[in-house]
Amino acid sequence: MGWADALRALIPLRVVATAERTGQGLRVEFEKGAIRLHPDISDETGPEIALLTGFKDGRWMCWRPGEESFEDVV
Repeated sequence: MGWADALRALIPLRVVATAERTGQGLRVEFEKGAIRLHPDISDETGPEIALLTGFKDGRWMCWRPGEESFEDVV
C-alpha cells in the first residue's frame, strides 16, 4: 500500500492533531493513525502539497513548495 492509499484509509477519521516543521513537513494525526508529508520537489505535480479544511472556526490551510513548513522543498 502506498502513501495515497494510506491517506485515503484515514480520511473518514477525525483529525486530532497536526504538526509542521521546515525539513520535516506536515504530520496529520488521526484517531487511529498518522501520516507525514514531506515530498521531494521532483514528486510535486501541482502547485500545492496539501490542503486541510474543516477546522472548528472555519479556517483552512494550504501548503505549497517553498512556503511555510516546506521552505526546503524548492
